[in-house]
Amino acid sequence: MKFRLLGNLEALPDAGGEPLVLAPKLRAVLALLLISRGRTVPISQFVEELWLDRPPATVSATMQTYIYQLRKLLGAVGGEAGSATLATDSAGYAFKGSAEGIDVHVFETRFEAGKAAMRAGDHEEAIESFDRALAVWRSMEVLADVPKGPFLEAYAVQLEEARMQAIELRIEAYLQLGRELDVLPQLRALTVNHPLHEGLHGRLMLALHRAGRRHEALEVYRKLRAALAQELGLEPGSGLQRIHRSLLAGDPELDHTVNRAGVPLTVIPAQLPPDIREFCGRQAETARLEQILTVPGGPGPRVAALSGMAGAGKTALAVRVAHSLRKRYPDGQFFACFQGSLTARSGLPPNPCSVIGSFLRGIGFLPEQMPDDLTGRSQLFRSWCADRAVLILLDDVPSAEQVRPLLPAGPRCAVLITSRSPLYALSGARNMEIGPLAAADAVELLSRVSGCTWDTRDRAMARSIADHCDRLPLAVHAVGSLLALPSRMPLRRAVDRMTDRRLRLQVLRSGSADLSGRLEHAYECLDPVARHLLRALSRAPETTFTVDAVTRSFGLDAVEAEDALERLYDARFVVAHTDGGGAGTRYGLMELTRLFVQQQGPDDLTAALLDEAAPSCASAAFTASSGLL
Repeated sequence: MKFRLLGNLEALPDAGGEPLVLAPKLRAVLALLLISRGRTVPISQFVEELWLDRPPATVSATMQTYIYQLRKLLGAVGGEAGSATLATDSAGYAFKGSAEGIDVHVFETRFEAGKAAMRAGDHEEAIESFDRALAVWRSMEVLADVPKGPFLEAYAVQLEEARMQAIELRIEAYLQLGRELDVLPQLRALTVNHPLHEGLHGRLMLALHRAGRRHEALEVYRKLRAALAQELGLEPGSGLQRIHRSLLAGDPELDHTVNRAGVPLTVIPAQLPPDIREFCGRQAETARLEQILTVPGGPGPRVAALSGMAGAGKTALAVRVAHSLRKRYPDGQFFACFQGSLTARSGLPPNPCSVIGSFLRGIGFLPEQMPDDLTGRSQLFRSWCADRAVLILLDDVPSAEQVRPLLPAGPRCAVLITSRSPLYALSGARNMEIGPLAAADAVELLSRVSGCTWDTRDRAMARSIADHCDRLPLAVHAVGSLLALPSRMPLRRAVDRMTDRRLRLQVLRSGSADLSGRLEHAYECLDPVARHLLRALSRAPETTFTVDAVTRSFGLDAVEAEDALERLYDARFVVAHTDGGGAGTRYGLMELTRLFVQQQGPDDLTAALLDEAAPSCASAAFTASSGLL
C-alpha cells in the first residue's frame, strides 16, 4: 500500500483506486503508527495522543478495536500478503511495511539529496532535487485532516519546518546561479505570508538588486523595519542592516553570491513544548517573569530561574511565559529538558554538549560543521546568538554547571530555567520561588481539567480536594483527570479517597501526573543523614520545626542539623519561612510529602534507630516551637 501524510492522510491500495475511508480516531492511530517508522508505539503513547491522559474506562478494549479495524481494512486492500501489516507485542503496536510507500520518506530522501548537492556546489542538481521533494506535498499542512495530539503536532511542526527549509535552500540555489528573475515571484509571495521573516526579506532584497530594481529592494527594507518596530519594537538584525547599507552605498559585492557551499542557511527554531490549555492563576508570577525577560538590564542576556517543590507547576508556568514572549524573540526559541522521566530513572541528565548539538542542528548546522568538544560548540552557539533575539527554555535543570555552557552572551537574548533547587551559583540569574496555587485558582484548575462546573455544595467538595492536594497543580491535575470520567471517579468518591491518608497518593497516580514518581528520584539522591532525618520528621506529631528543635530531638549538633535541613530544603522536601523579630527559620513538611516519606520502607539500621527515637522525644521539643508557616 501507499500512504500519504503530506496533506490529508491517505491510504491507497497498490492496484490503485480510492483511498480507505477512516474515522478520525482511526486516522490518528494509523498516523502515529506510520510516523514511528516500524518502531513499537506503547499503549501509553496512544492514550496520551488520543485522549490527553483522559482515557475512557474501556481504553484497552477501545485500542484493541481500533487495531482490529485497521488490520481488517489494510488486509482487505493490501494486495500482496504482508505488504502493510500491524504487529503486536507486549508493549504496544508497530507498523510493518515498506518505507518507500510513504510520501514522507520520498520527501526526506530527495531533500537530503538536495542538501548534499548544495554542499558539493552543484546548484542545478540541488534545484532539481528540491523541486522533486516539494512536489510530494499536496498541502502546506501535514496530516491536515487528522486530529493531532502532542506527538502528531510535534511531528507536523518538524516536517513543515523541513519544507520551509527546502524552499529557502531552493531559492538560495537559484541566487547562486544568478537566476534572480526565476524566484522573484515566489519570494514576493513568501514575504507576504511571512511578514517578519528577515531571511526571506534579505533574499528578496538581493534578488531585486541583482535584477536592477534597487529602489524596490530599499522599499522592502523600509516596510520590514516598520513592521518589526510596530509588532515587536525591534530593529532588523545585523545581517539585514549590512545588506541595507551595501544597497545605499552601491557595494559591488552584492552582485556576487553571498553564501558559500557548505555554510548552513539559518532556520528559525521553534522548539517550545505546546502550551497547557488548562493553565490558570499565577498572574503575579507571570507579570514578574515577563518583566525580567523583556526589560533591558545590562550587557548580557536576561536570565530567570524558577525553583520549587515537585508538582508546583514550574514547567507549566515557564512554557506559558515563553509562549507569551515568542514574538519578542523572532530569531528562535530553543528547549531542552534535563531530568525528564526517562533521564531521571537512569540518574544521568543530558550532556550539555549534546544539548548544544541539538540546538545547532535545529538552526541548520550539519554534523560535520559542529565541533566535537563542549567549548567549541558553546562558542559556535554564542557566535550565532550574538546579534539575534533568542529565547532559551531549560527545564528541570539539576545544577548551574549544566546551564553555563548553554547561556548566550548577547543582550537581546533571554533564558528561562526551571529547577527543583535555587541556582544561586548562576551569576546574573533572577531567582523566583514557585509555591502552591491560591485556593480559588486550585479549584478553577480542577474544574478546567475535569471539564466540570459545580453548584455551591459540590464546589465545597472540590475545595476540599484541592486542599488535600496541597494545592499543587500536578496533584490537582491528577484528580481532575479522574473526575473527567464520572463513571470512574465521581466527585463524592474522590473526596472520600482523598480524605483517607492511606489512599491519597494512589489517587494522585494518573498517567504522567504522578507526584510520587517525581519525588522518588529526588528521595533516592538524598544523602543518608538527610534521608533519615526526613523519615523521622515525617513521623513527628508537629508539622513545623526549627533547627533547635531538631538538635534537641535527634541528637545532632546545631551545625549538623542546620546542614541537613538546608539539604532537605534544597531538594524541596521541606518548605521554609523566616519569622519576623529574628526568631530564625522555621521548616515544615507539606502533607503530601509527609505521606510519601512515610510510605518509604526502612533502608538500614540507622534509619530504624532514628525512627524509634523520634516519637518518644519529639513531641515536647516540637510543641515548644510549633506554629503555622
